[in-house]
Amino acid sequence: MGSILTRDERIRLWSALSDAFVDNKVDYPAIARQLAGFDRAAIKAAFFEEVAPVCYSNLQTPIPPIWTAFDSAWLVETIDANQQARRSSTFRRMRDRALVAYLRNRLREEWHRIERELERQDSAETG
Repeated sequence: MGSILTRDERIRLWSALSDAFVDNKVDYPAIARQLAGFDRAAIKAAFFEEVAPVCYSNLQTPIPPIWTAFDSAWLVETIDANQQARRSSTFRRMRDRALVAYLRNRLREEWHRIERELERQDSAETG
């Protein structure tokens, strides 16, 4: 899949990436399988700019409310609302740029785990 995604592809991408934010053992091979075929740059952008801003707080709370999976309807609605807020507010765009910069640093290891699993699965397919 190229970097221009259909709405359904984008929702599948969000859902797979949100699994990295549950308060349970993260199944990186399962996440990577769901991401197969997506452009790596699109995955990374979705992780840091769309999914992490709405899901990361689940890992910041002493007793996280989401243990197994995020509700798909909630996830889509919340990401859509974030994107709409960015489009309509200069302040929100600036605030979110700062948040994404923080998340790129804070979630660097989480991203590397996903990326390593994607690379492992890529090499298994070609090898």
